[in-house]
Amino acid sequence: MNISKLFIFLVVISLVFAVIKFTKNPDRSTSYNEKLVDFDSQIVDKIEIETENEQVILKKIADQWKVRVGKKQHEAVKSTVETFLQTIQTIKPSRIASRSVERWSDYDVDDSGTRVIISGKDDIFLDIILGRFAFEGQRTYYNFVRLRDENDTYVAENFMKMSLVSQRNDFRNNRVLNIKNDSLIFIDFIYPDSAFSLTKKENNWFKNNNKVDSIQLKNYFDDVQFVVNKSFASLDSASLATHKVVFSFSNRSDIIITASLDNGEWLIRSSENKDEAWKDPDLSKKILVSNKYF
Repeated sequence: MNISKLFIFLVVISLVFAVIKFTKNPDRSTSYNEKLVDFDSQIVDKIEIETENEQVILKKIADQWKVRVGKKQHEAVKSTVETFLQTIQTIKPSRIASRSVERWSDYDVDDSGTRVIISGKDDIFLDIILGRFAFEGQRTYYNFVRLRDENDTYVAENFMKMSLVSQRNDFRNNRVLNIKNDSLIFIDFIYPDSAFSLTKKENNWFKNNNKVDSIQLKNYFDDVQFVVNKSFASLDSASLATHKVVFSFSNRSDIIITASLDNGEWLIRSSENKDEAWKDPDLSKKILVSNKYF
């Protein structure tokens, strides 16, 4: 091959390479960011979750997680926040779904997706959009995700957006009662018209020196020993408590449940969880039993 033919050959090869480079479909590129989520949970002090219907803001204040409800900060359950952070750290991209902005809506990584912002000490560690969930075959599942400041939509296998709690009430402390029956010795039902009390003597319970039916007593204990409820109500009610149930123990302070009528509904408060109040007919019926119950 003479020099002129070699030169022509090299020019042709160069042109072919240039055509491939500039006409290649960007959606088919195999080069992508292999690590989308990289932060230390210990230094996170703020989490923001934005959906189409709600914005949730969690802040770590004096080593205690709080969730904003209106203008107030309510206690958030630490384990729920920790699980949220652990779950979102499982996001690992397996491939690119698209590099096109026009296809964001196909994968719900536009404004219809769930935006999660994780930060600490005023630095943003993660700003990500969680999009549509999908299956591939019978066993493989994945979620489409996109970093907020990138065009690329990723496929994150073995991750489900639904596994993340995303509503404000999911983070709030919903504990009403947590009673250990073995140390419970006295229950005082303080009602304006029919007050009564239950007293434990040795291994039996008595109401006004009369032994209480063990089945009814067990039913009540089963109902109240561990109670959680997400029917949260405002603490701003001006209604005064008219009913009270006091649980006394041999080895800890009393647990006090108060109830007041607020617009025709029972408003329940608990000394176990002073940040919250509840309105739920089933909850009030469960705790505020009458004298005739026993």
